[in-house]
Amino acid sequence: MATLIRELRFRATLDIGVYRGRSLLPQALAHRRYTGGVAYGVDPWSKEEAKQHDNRCLKAELDRFVEATDFDAIYHDVDRLKSAAALDSHCLLLRTTSAAAASYFRESGLTFGLIHIDGNHDTAVLVQDVRDFEPLLDREGILVMDDVSWESVQPAYDMVASTMRCLFRRVDATNDYAVFWKTASAPSFAPPWHGLFREDFVINR
Repeated sequence: MATLIRELRFRATLDIGVYRGRSLLPQALAHRRYTGGVAYGVDPWSKEEAKQHDNRCLKAELDRFVEATDFDAIYHDVDRLKSAAALDSHCLLLRTTSAAAASYFRESGLTFGLIHIDGNHDTAVLVQDVRDFEPLLDREGILVMDDVSWESVQPAYDMVASTMRCLFRRVDATNDYAVFWKTASAPSFAPPWHGLFREDFVINR
Protein backbone atom coordinates (compact mmCIF):
# COMPACT_ATOMS: atom_id res chain seq x y z
CA MET A 1 0.00 0.00 0.00
CA ALA A 2 2.89 2.35 0.68
CA THR A 3 4.18 1.58 -2.81
CA LEU A 4 0.78 2.44 -4.31
CA ILE A 5 0.76 5.74 -2.43
CA ARG A 6 4.24 6.55 -3.69
CA GLU A 7 3.57 5.60 -7.31
CA LEU A 8 -0.01 6.88 -7.68
CA ARG A 9 0.38 9.92 -5.42
CA PHE A 10 -2.79 9.36 -3.43
CA ARG A 11 -3.39 12.29 -1.08
CA ALA A 12 -5.81 10.57 1.30
CA THR A 13 -5.91 6.89 2.22
CA LEU A 14 -7.97 4.94 4.73
CA ASP A 15 -7.24 1.94 6.92
CA ILE A 16 -10.31 0.24 8.44
CA GLY A 17 -9.18 -2.03 11.27
CA VAL A 18 -5.88 -0.53 12.44
CA TYR A 19 -5.09 -2.84 15.38
CA ARG A 20 -1.31 -2.35 15.92
CA GLY A 21 -0.82 -0.09 12.90
CA ARG A 22 1.24 -2.41 10.73
CA SER A 23 -0.56 -1.30 7.56
CA LEU A 24 -1.51 2.23 8.63
CA LEU A 25 1.88 3.56 9.73
CA PRO A 26 3.68 2.61 6.48
CA GLN A 27 0.94 4.46 4.60
CA ALA A 28 1.53 7.53 6.75
CA LEU A 29 5.27 7.28 6.16
CA ALA A 30 4.70 7.13 2.40
CA HIS A 31 2.55 10.25 2.65
CA ARG A 32 5.22 12.07 4.62
CA ARG A 33 7.95 11.17 2.14
CA TYR A 34 6.11 11.41 -1.18
CA THR A 35 2.67 13.07 -1.17
CA GLY A 36 2.23 15.34 1.84
CA GLY A 37 -1.12 13.59 2.34
CA VAL A 38 -2.82 11.83 5.24
CA ALA A 39 -3.55 8.22 6.17
CA TYR A 40 -6.74 7.89 8.22
CA GLY A 41 -7.02 4.96 10.61
CA VAL A 42 -10.43 3.78 11.84
CA ASP A 43 -10.68 1.31 14.72
CA PRO A 44 -12.78 1.34 17.92
CA TRP A 45 -10.09 -0.63 19.78
CA SER A 46 -12.93 -2.25 21.73
CA LYS A 47 -13.52 -5.79 22.98
CA GLU A 48 -17.21 -5.53 22.19
CA GLU A 49 -16.66 -4.37 18.61
CA ALA A 50 -13.88 -6.93 18.07
CA LYS A 51 -16.12 -9.92 18.82
CA GLN A 52 -16.86 -12.04 15.75
CA HIS A 53 -19.51 -14.73 15.37
CA ASP A 54 -19.71 -15.91 11.77
CA ASN A 55 -16.51 -17.95 11.46
CA ARG A 56 -17.52 -20.99 13.46
CA CYS A 57 -14.28 -22.89 12.97
CA LEU A 58 -12.28 -19.95 14.35
CA LYS A 59 -14.78 -18.63 16.91
CA ALA A 60 -13.19 -20.20 20.00
CA GLU A 61 -9.75 -18.92 18.96
CA LEU A 62 -11.11 -15.47 18.16
CA ASP A 63 -12.96 -15.31 21.48
CA ARG A 64 -9.76 -16.16 23.38
CA PHE A 65 -7.87 -13.50 21.44
CA VAL A 66 -10.45 -10.81 22.22
CA GLU A 67 -10.57 -11.64 25.92
CA ALA A 68 -6.78 -11.67 26.23
CA THR A 69 -6.19 -8.42 24.35
CA ASP A 70 -5.87 -5.00 25.99
CA PHE A 71 -7.27 -2.87 23.18
CA ASP A 72 -6.94 0.37 25.11
CA ALA A 73 -3.20 -0.24 25.57
CA ILE A 74 -2.82 -1.07 21.88
CA TYR A 75 -4.56 2.17 20.87
CA HIS A 76 -2.20 4.21 23.04
CA ASP A 77 0.79 2.28 21.68
CA VAL A 78 -0.20 3.07 18.08
CA ASP A 79 -0.69 6.72 19.01
CA ARG A 80 2.75 6.76 20.65
CA LEU A 81 4.41 5.11 17.65
CA LYS A 82 2.75 7.63 15.33
CA SER A 83 4.23 10.53 17.28
CA ALA A 84 7.63 8.87 17.75
CA ALA A 85 7.91 8.43 13.99
CA ALA A 86 7.01 12.10 13.41
CA LEU A 87 3.82 11.15 11.57
CA ASP A 88 1.30 13.29 13.42
CA SER A 89 0.75 15.54 10.39
CA HIS A 90 0.23 12.57 8.09
CA CYS A 91 -1.77 10.13 10.22
CA LEU A 92 -5.14 10.63 11.90
CA LEU A 93 -6.60 8.01 14.26
CA LEU A 94 -10.37 7.81 14.61
CA ARG A 95 -11.26 5.64 17.59
CA THR A 96 -14.77 4.78 16.49
CA THR A 97 -16.72 2.20 14.53
CA SER A 98 -16.45 2.04 10.77
CA ALA A 99 -20.14 2.98 10.45
CA ALA A 100 -19.65 6.13 12.53
CA ALA A 101 -16.50 7.00 10.60
CA ALA A 102 -18.29 6.58 7.27
CA SER A 103 -20.95 9.05 8.40
CA TYR A 104 -18.23 11.51 9.45
CA PHE A 105 -16.43 11.22 6.12
CA ARG A 106 -19.64 11.67 4.13
CA GLU A 107 -20.50 14.81 6.09
CA SER A 108 -17.00 16.21 5.64
CA GLY A 109 -16.91 15.42 1.91
CA LEU A 110 -13.67 13.47 2.25
CA THR A 111 -12.86 10.75 -0.28
CA PHE A 112 -9.90 8.42 -0.67
CA GLY A 113 -7.54 7.16 -3.33
CA LEU A 114 -6.95 3.93 -1.43
CA ILE A 115 -9.10 2.12 1.11
CA HIS A 116 -7.96 -0.95 3.07
CA ILE A 117 -10.76 -3.01 4.67
CA ASP A 118 -9.59 -5.26 7.51
CA GLY A 119 -12.05 -4.64 10.34
CA ASN A 120 -14.58 -7.00 11.90
CA HIS A 121 -15.01 -9.99 9.58
CA ASP A 122 -18.64 -10.84 10.34
CA THR A 123 -20.59 -10.84 7.08
CA ALA A 124 -23.11 -8.13 7.97
CA VAL A 125 -20.37 -5.77 9.16
CA LEU A 126 -18.22 -6.30 6.07
CA VAL A 127 -21.10 -5.94 3.66
CA GLN A 128 -22.02 -2.68 5.36
CA ASP A 129 -18.40 -1.52 5.16
CA VAL A 130 -18.45 -2.11 1.41
CA ARG A 131 -21.75 -0.24 1.05
CA ASP A 132 -20.50 2.65 3.19
CA PHE A 133 -17.02 3.08 1.80
CA GLU A 134 -17.20 2.17 -1.88
CA PRO A 135 -18.88 5.55 -2.60
CA LEU A 136 -16.00 7.24 -0.73
CA LEU A 137 -13.38 5.66 -3.00
CA ASP A 138 -12.21 7.99 -5.74
CA ARG A 139 -12.66 7.03 -9.39
CA GLU A 140 -9.55 5.07 -10.40
CA GLY A 141 -8.98 4.36 -6.70
CA ILE A 142 -7.74 1.13 -5.12
CA LEU A 143 -9.55 -1.04 -2.58
CA VAL A 144 -7.63 -3.71 -0.66
CA MET A 145 -9.62 -6.41 1.12
CA ASP A 146 -8.03 -8.79 3.61
CA ASP A 147 -8.82 -12.43 4.47
CA VAL A 148 -10.71 -13.03 1.25
CA SER A 149 -10.58 -16.80 1.77
CA TRP A 150 -12.84 -16.56 4.85
CA GLU A 151 -16.38 -17.76 4.25
CA SER A 152 -17.81 -14.77 6.10
CA VAL A 153 -15.87 -12.39 3.81
CA GLN A 154 -17.12 -13.96 0.56
CA PRO A 155 -20.39 -11.98 0.23
CA ALA A 156 -18.54 -8.67 0.63
CA TYR A 157 -15.83 -9.86 -1.76
CA ASP A 158 -18.47 -10.76 -4.34
CA MET A 159 -20.05 -7.30 -3.98
CA VAL A 160 -16.76 -5.59 -4.68
CA ALA A 161 -15.88 -7.94 -7.53
CA SER A 162 -19.20 -7.16 -9.23
CA THR A 163 -18.32 -3.46 -9.60
CA MET A 164 -14.51 -3.29 -9.54
CA ARG A 165 -11.72 -5.05 -11.38
CA CYS A 166 -9.61 -7.46 -9.34
CA LEU A 167 -5.98 -6.63 -10.12
CA PHE A 168 -4.30 -9.04 -7.74
CA ARG A 169 -5.35 -11.84 -5.40
CA ARG A 170 -3.14 -14.08 -3.31
CA VAL A 171 -4.19 -16.75 -0.81
CA ASP A 172 -1.56 -19.02 0.70
CA ALA A 173 -0.01 -19.76 4.09
CA THR A 174 1.10 -16.15 4.68
CA ASN A 175 -1.02 -14.07 2.26
CA ASP A 176 -4.78 -13.66 2.10
CA TYR A 177 -5.95 -10.52 0.29
CA ALA A 178 -7.19 -9.03 -2.96
CA VAL A 179 -6.60 -5.68 -4.65
CA PHE A 180 -9.42 -4.05 -6.64
CA TRP A 181 -9.42 -1.09 -9.03
CA LYS A 182 -12.44 1.22 -9.33
CA THR A 183 -12.38 2.04 -13.01
CA ALA A 184 -14.67 2.54 -15.98
CA SER A 185 -11.92 1.41 -18.37
CA ALA A 186 -12.48 -1.52 -20.68
CA PRO A 187 -11.63 -4.90 -19.10
CA SER A 188 -8.77 -5.36 -21.54
CA PHE A 189 -7.13 -2.06 -20.57
CA ALA A 190 -4.07 -2.41 -18.34
CA PRO A 191 -2.92 0.76 -16.57
CA PRO A 192 0.77 1.63 -16.89
CA TRP A 193 1.25 0.95 -13.18
CA HIS A 194 -0.22 -2.56 -13.40
CA GLY A 195 3.33 -3.92 -13.24
CA LEU A 196 3.39 -3.03 -9.56
CA PHE A 197 1.36 -6.17 -8.90
CA ARG A 198 3.97 -8.86 -8.89
CA GLU A 199 5.82 -10.98 -6.36
CA ASP A 200 6.95 -7.85 -4.49
CA PHE A 201 3.43 -7.78 -3.01
CA VAL A 202 3.76 -11.32 -1.66
CA ILE A 203 5.09 -12.13 1.79
CA ASN A 204 7.45 -15.10 1.69
CA ARG A 205 8.68 -16.66 4.92
